[in-house]
Amino acid sequence: MSIELIAPGTPASVRFSFEVFPARTSAAALALGYAVQHLAAAGPEFISVTYGASGSTRDASLDLLKYLRQYTDVVPMAHLTTVGMTPDEVRAVVAETLEADIFDFLALRGDPPRGLREGDAEVAGSLSSVDLIRLITEVRAESTRAPAGGRIAVAVYPNGHPLSRSRSEDIDWLVAKQEAGAKLGITQLFFHADEYLSFAEEAREAGLHIPLLPGMMPVTTLGQLRKVAELAGRPAPRELERGLEAAGGTSPDLGVAHTVELARKLLAGGAPSIHLYTFNRHEQVTAVLRELGHVTPHPLAPPTAAPVDQSRPAKA
Repeated sequence: MSIELIAPGTPASVRFSFEVFPARTSAAALALGYAVQHLAAAGPEFISVTYGASGSTRDASLDLLKYLRQYTDVVPMAHLTTVGMTPDEVRAVVAETLEADIFDFLALRGDPPRGLREGDAEVAGSLSSVDLIRLITEVRAESTRAPAGGRIAVAVYPNGHPLSRSRSEDIDWLVAKQEAGAKLGITQLFFHADEYLSFAEEAREAGLHIPLLPGMMPVTTLGQLRKVAELAGRPAPRELERGLEAAGGTSPDLGVAHTVELARKLLAGGAPSIHLYTFNRHEQVTAVLRELGHVTPHPLAPPTAAPVDQSRPAKA
Protein backbone atom coordinates (compact mmCIF):
# COMPACT_ATOMS: atom_id res chain seq x y z
CA MET A 1 0.00 0.00 0.00
CA SER A 2 1.39 3.41 -0.97
CA ILE A 3 0.32 6.66 0.66
CA GLU A 4 1.43 9.94 -0.89
CA LEU A 5 2.67 12.53 1.57
CA ILE A 6 3.77 15.40 -0.61
CA ALA A 7 2.41 18.92 -0.41
CA PRO A 8 1.48 20.74 -3.64
CA GLY A 9 4.50 22.50 -5.09
CA THR A 10 7.00 20.65 -2.90
CA PRO A 11 9.99 19.17 -4.75
CA ALA A 12 9.58 15.41 -5.05
CA SER A 13 12.95 14.82 -3.37
CA VAL A 14 12.04 16.57 -0.10
CA ARG A 15 8.90 15.87 1.91
CA PHE A 16 8.60 17.36 5.37
CA SER A 17 6.41 18.54 8.23
CA PHE A 18 6.91 20.54 11.42
CA GLU A 19 5.95 20.53 15.10
CA VAL A 20 5.31 23.63 17.22
CA PHE A 21 3.96 24.17 20.72
CA PRO A 22 1.75 26.87 22.29
CA ALA A 23 3.46 30.02 23.52
CA ARG A 24 3.55 30.70 27.25
CA THR A 25 3.76 34.51 27.18
CA SER A 26 2.47 37.36 25.03
CA ALA A 27 5.96 38.09 23.72
CA ALA A 28 6.46 34.43 22.85
CA ALA A 29 3.10 34.41 21.06
CA LEU A 30 4.19 37.32 18.84
CA ALA A 31 7.48 35.57 18.01
CA LEU A 32 5.61 32.33 17.36
CA GLY A 33 3.28 34.04 14.89
CA TYR A 34 6.33 35.26 12.96
CA ALA A 35 7.99 31.82 13.04
CA VAL A 36 4.82 30.10 11.91
CA GLN A 37 4.60 32.38 8.87
CA HIS A 38 8.12 31.30 7.86
CA LEU A 39 7.40 27.64 8.53
CA ALA A 40 4.18 27.72 6.51
CA ALA A 41 5.92 29.51 3.62
CA ALA A 42 8.32 26.57 3.30
CA GLY A 43 5.41 24.39 2.13
CA PRO A 44 5.17 21.60 4.74
CA GLU A 45 2.79 18.68 4.48
CA PHE A 46 1.37 19.74 7.85
CA ILE A 47 2.26 21.51 11.09
CA SER A 48 1.38 19.68 14.29
CA VAL A 49 0.61 21.44 17.59
CA THR A 50 1.39 19.86 20.96
CA TYR A 51 -1.13 19.38 23.77
CA GLY A 52 -0.23 19.52 27.46
CA ALA A 53 -0.81 16.74 29.97
CA SER A 54 -4.39 16.59 31.30
CA GLY A 55 -5.41 19.22 28.75
CA SER A 56 -3.21 21.85 30.44
CA THR A 57 -2.75 23.74 27.15
CA ARG A 58 -6.19 22.97 25.71
CA ASP A 59 -7.24 26.54 24.90
CA ALA A 60 -3.75 27.65 23.86
CA SER A 61 -3.32 24.63 21.58
CA LEU A 62 -6.67 25.23 19.92
CA ASP A 63 -5.90 28.93 19.46
CA LEU A 64 -2.66 28.04 17.69
CA LEU A 65 -4.42 25.51 15.47
CA LYS A 66 -7.02 28.15 14.55
CA TYR A 67 -4.22 30.60 13.79
CA LEU A 68 -2.66 28.11 11.38
CA ARG A 69 -6.05 27.61 9.74
CA GLN A 70 -6.81 31.33 9.47
CA TYR A 71 -3.44 32.86 8.60
CA THR A 72 -1.66 30.14 6.60
CA ASP A 73 -2.39 27.63 3.86
CA VAL A 74 -0.86 24.73 5.78
CA VAL A 75 -2.78 21.74 7.18
CA PRO A 76 -2.88 21.91 11.01
CA MET A 77 -2.64 18.67 13.01
CA ALA A 78 -3.88 18.59 16.61
CA HIS A 79 -2.03 16.54 19.22
CA LEU A 80 -4.41 14.98 21.73
CA THR A 81 -3.58 13.14 24.96
CA THR A 82 -5.88 11.23 27.31
CA VAL A 83 -4.05 10.95 30.66
CA GLY A 84 -6.09 12.51 33.46
CA MET A 85 -9.19 12.95 31.27
CA THR A 86 -12.43 10.99 31.15
CA PRO A 87 -13.67 9.56 27.83
CA ASP A 88 -16.43 12.19 27.79
CA GLU A 89 -13.89 14.97 28.26
CA VAL A 90 -11.75 13.61 25.43
CA ARG A 91 -14.82 13.30 23.22
CA ALA A 92 -15.68 16.95 23.90
CA VAL A 93 -12.16 18.06 22.91
CA VAL A 94 -12.36 16.11 19.64
CA ALA A 95 -15.75 17.64 18.83
CA GLU A 96 -14.52 21.15 19.66
CA THR A 97 -11.49 20.64 17.43
CA LEU A 98 -13.61 19.45 14.53
CA GLU A 99 -15.92 22.46 14.98
CA ALA A 100 -12.84 24.64 14.43
CA ASP A 101 -12.28 22.91 11.06
CA ILE A 102 -9.23 21.02 12.35
CA PHE A 103 -9.54 17.47 11.06
CA ASP A 104 -6.11 15.84 11.49
CA PHE A 105 -4.99 14.43 14.86
CA LEU A 106 -1.92 12.93 16.50
CA ALA A 107 -3.39 10.41 18.95
CA LEU A 108 -1.34 9.93 22.14
CA ARG A 109 -2.02 8.51 25.55
CA GLY A 110 0.52 10.98 26.93
CA ASP A 111 2.84 11.12 29.93
CA PRO A 112 1.60 11.40 33.51
CA PRO A 113 1.26 15.02 34.63
CA ARG A 114 3.52 16.31 37.38
CA GLY A 115 2.72 14.66 40.69
CA LEU A 116 1.36 11.43 39.20
CA ARG A 117 3.04 8.13 38.34
CA GLU A 118 2.24 5.31 35.95
CA GLY A 119 0.67 3.13 38.64
CA ASP A 120 -1.72 5.82 39.90
CA ALA A 121 -5.40 5.18 39.17
CA GLU A 122 -5.83 8.45 37.27
CA VAL A 123 -3.09 7.40 34.87
CA ALA A 124 -3.83 3.68 34.65
CA GLY A 125 -7.50 4.35 33.87
CA SER A 126 -6.80 6.66 30.92
CA LEU A 127 -7.74 5.73 27.37
CA SER A 128 -4.91 4.12 25.43
CA SER A 129 -3.79 5.51 22.09
CA VAL A 130 -5.71 2.70 20.37
CA ASP A 131 -8.85 3.65 22.32
CA LEU A 132 -8.29 7.29 21.34
CA ILE A 133 -7.99 6.43 17.64
CA ARG A 134 -11.34 4.64 17.82
CA LEU A 135 -12.95 7.53 19.72
CA ILE A 136 -11.71 10.12 17.20
CA THR A 137 -13.08 7.96 14.39
CA GLU A 138 -16.47 7.74 16.13
CA VAL A 139 -16.75 11.48 16.79
CA ARG A 140 -15.61 12.24 13.26
CA ALA A 141 -18.34 9.96 11.87
CA GLU A 142 -20.95 11.80 13.96
CA SER A 143 -19.76 15.23 12.82
CA THR A 144 -21.40 17.09 9.96
CA ARG A 145 -18.22 19.15 9.42
CA ALA A 146 -15.50 16.51 9.20
CA PRO A 147 -14.44 15.50 5.68
CA ALA A 148 -13.62 11.92 4.81
CA GLY A 149 -9.89 12.56 4.36
CA GLY A 150 -8.82 13.57 7.87
CA ARG A 151 -5.77 11.66 9.12
CA ILE A 152 -4.92 10.15 12.48
CA ALA A 153 -1.21 9.96 13.23
CA VAL A 154 0.44 8.08 16.10
CA ALA A 155 3.74 8.12 17.97
CA VAL A 156 6.50 5.64 17.07
CA TYR A 157 9.37 4.62 19.36
CA PRO A 158 12.33 3.29 17.32
CA ASN A 159 14.41 2.99 20.49
CA GLY A 160 11.59 1.56 22.56
CA HIS A 161 8.73 3.00 24.60
CA PRO A 162 9.75 3.52 28.25
CA LEU A 163 7.16 0.95 29.36
CA SER A 164 7.89 -1.57 26.61
CA ARG A 165 9.73 -4.83 27.24
CA SER A 166 10.95 -5.42 23.69
CA ARG A 167 11.04 -4.08 20.14
CA SER A 168 8.56 -6.74 19.05
CA GLU A 169 6.12 -5.46 21.68
CA ASP A 170 6.52 -1.91 20.34
CA ILE A 171 5.89 -3.12 16.80
CA ASP A 172 2.86 -5.22 17.79
CA TRP A 173 1.34 -2.17 19.47
CA LEU A 174 2.08 -0.02 16.43
CA VAL A 175 0.36 -2.55 14.17
CA ALA A 176 -2.62 -2.46 16.56
CA LYS A 177 -2.77 1.32 16.12
CA GLN A 178 -2.78 0.82 12.37
CA GLU A 179 -5.62 -1.68 12.61
CA ALA A 180 -7.58 0.79 14.77
CA GLY A 181 -7.37 3.40 11.99
CA ALA A 182 -4.02 5.19 12.21
CA LYS A 183 -2.79 6.44 8.83
CA LEU A 184 0.62 7.83 9.76
CA GLY A 185 3.40 7.33 12.31
CA ILE A 186 5.81 9.97 13.62
CA THR A 187 8.89 8.87 15.55
CA GLN A 188 10.31 10.17 18.75
CA LEU A 189 13.78 11.69 18.51
CA PHE A 190 16.83 9.56 17.77
CA PHE A 191 20.42 10.18 16.65
CA HIS A 192 21.43 7.44 14.21
CA ALA A 193 19.86 6.42 10.91
CA ASP A 194 19.96 2.69 11.62
CA GLU A 195 17.79 3.15 14.70
CA TYR A 196 14.95 4.23 12.40
CA LEU A 197 15.77 2.08 9.36
CA SER A 198 16.07 -1.21 11.25
CA PHE A 199 12.86 -0.52 13.16
CA ALA A 200 10.99 0.36 9.96
CA GLU A 201 12.18 -2.80 8.23
CA GLU A 202 11.08 -5.03 11.11
CA ALA A 203 7.74 -3.23 11.30
CA ARG A 204 7.10 -3.79 7.57
CA GLU A 205 7.89 -7.47 8.00
CA ALA A 206 5.29 -7.56 10.80
CA GLY A 207 2.59 -6.13 8.52
CA LEU A 208 2.88 -2.38 8.99
CA HIS A 209 2.18 -0.37 5.84
CA ILE A 210 1.46 3.17 7.07
CA PRO A 211 4.22 5.75 6.44
CA LEU A 212 6.70 6.26 9.30
CA LEU A 213 8.05 9.80 9.48
CA PRO A 214 11.39 10.13 11.28
CA GLY A 215 11.32 12.93 13.85
CA MET A 216 14.43 15.12 14.15
CA MET A 217 15.43 18.36 15.84
CA PRO A 218 18.48 20.46 14.88
CA VAL A 219 19.77 21.27 18.36
CA THR A 220 21.45 24.59 18.96
CA THR A 221 22.78 24.23 22.51
CA LEU A 222 24.46 21.66 24.70
CA GLY A 223 21.46 21.79 27.03
CA GLN A 224 19.09 20.93 24.17
CA LEU A 225 21.32 18.05 23.09
CA ARG A 226 21.36 16.52 26.56
CA LYS A 227 17.58 16.90 26.84
CA VAL A 228 17.10 15.19 23.47
CA ALA A 229 19.42 12.39 24.59
CA GLU A 230 17.25 11.93 27.68
CA LEU A 231 14.10 11.77 25.57
CA ALA A 232 15.69 9.43 23.05
CA GLY A 233 16.99 7.13 25.75
CA ARG A 234 20.38 7.00 24.02
CA PRO A 235 23.71 8.81 24.51
CA ALA A 236 24.21 11.90 22.38
CA PRO A 237 26.73 11.54 19.52
CA ARG A 238 30.07 12.26 21.13
CA GLU A 239 31.38 14.26 18.16
CA LEU A 240 28.37 16.59 18.27
CA GLU A 241 28.62 16.95 22.03
CA ARG A 242 32.33 17.79 21.83
CA GLY A 243 31.69 20.29 19.05
CA LEU A 244 29.08 22.12 21.10
CA GLU A 245 31.36 22.12 24.12
CA ALA A 246 34.17 23.60 22.03
CA ALA A 247 31.80 26.27 20.72
CA GLY A 248 30.95 27.39 24.23
CA GLY A 249 27.72 25.43 24.44
CA THR A 250 25.93 26.99 21.46
CA SER A 251 26.26 26.37 17.72
CA PRO A 252 23.25 26.32 15.40
CA ASP A 253 25.48 25.28 12.48
CA LEU A 254 26.56 22.05 14.18
CA GLY A 255 22.97 21.04 14.90
CA VAL A 256 21.91 21.78 11.34
CA ALA A 257 24.85 19.81 9.89
CA HIS A 258 24.09 16.75 12.03
CA THR A 259 20.39 16.84 11.10
CA VAL A 260 21.15 17.24 7.38
CA GLU A 261 23.51 14.26 7.41
CA LEU A 262 20.97 12.16 9.30
CA ALA A 263 18.12 13.19 6.98
CA ARG A 264 20.12 12.31 3.87
CA LYS A 265 20.79 8.81 5.20
CA LEU A 266 17.15 8.33 6.15
CA LEU A 267 15.77 9.52 2.81
CA ALA A 268 18.31 7.41 0.92
CA GLY A 269 17.24 4.44 3.05
CA GLY A 270 13.59 4.83 2.12
CA ALA A 271 12.06 7.21 4.69
CA PRO A 272 8.99 8.76 3.01
CA SER A 273 9.41 12.16 4.66
CA ILE A 274 11.02 13.97 7.59
CA HIS A 275 9.32 15.57 10.58
CA LEU A 276 11.18 18.48 12.15
CA TYR A 277 10.71 19.52 15.77
CA THR A 278 11.15 23.28 15.53
CA PHE A 279 11.31 24.42 19.18
CA ASN A 280 9.17 27.29 17.84
CA ARG A 281 12.02 28.63 15.71
CA HIS A 282 12.19 28.64 11.93
CA GLU A 283 15.86 29.41 11.24
CA GLN A 284 17.42 26.00 11.86
CA VAL A 285 14.72 23.83 10.27
CA THR A 286 14.55 25.95 7.12
CA ALA A 287 18.37 25.82 6.96
CA VAL A 288 18.10 22.01 7.03
CA LEU A 289 15.65 22.11 4.13
CA ARG A 290 17.90 24.40 2.10
CA GLU A 291 20.83 22.02 2.59
CA LEU A 292 18.63 19.13 1.47
CA GLY A 293 17.87 20.93 -1.79
CA HIS A 294 14.51 22.46 -0.98
CA VAL A 295 14.50 26.07 -2.14
CA THR A 296 12.53 28.09 0.37
CA PRO A 297 10.90 31.45 -0.52
CA HIS A 298 12.66 34.76 0.10
CA PRO A 299 12.74 35.84 3.77
CA LEU A 300 9.41 37.21 4.91
CA ALA A 301 8.83 40.70 6.19
CA PRO A 302 7.32 40.85 9.69
CA PRO A 303 3.79 39.48 9.28
CA THR A 304 0.79 41.76 9.21
CA ALA A 305 -1.34 38.98 10.69
CA ALA A 306 -2.18 39.23 14.37
CA PRO A 307 -0.03 37.33 16.89
CA VAL A 308 -1.40 34.07 18.14
CA ASP A 309 -4.10 34.89 20.69
CA GLN A 310 -3.16 32.84 23.74
CA SER A 311 -4.11 35.28 26.46
CA ARG A 312 -6.86 33.11 28.00
CA PRO A 313 -5.91 30.81 30.87
CA ALA A 314 -5.66 27.16 29.86
CA LYS A 315 -8.14 24.70 31.33
CA ALA A 316 -6.69 22.41 33.97
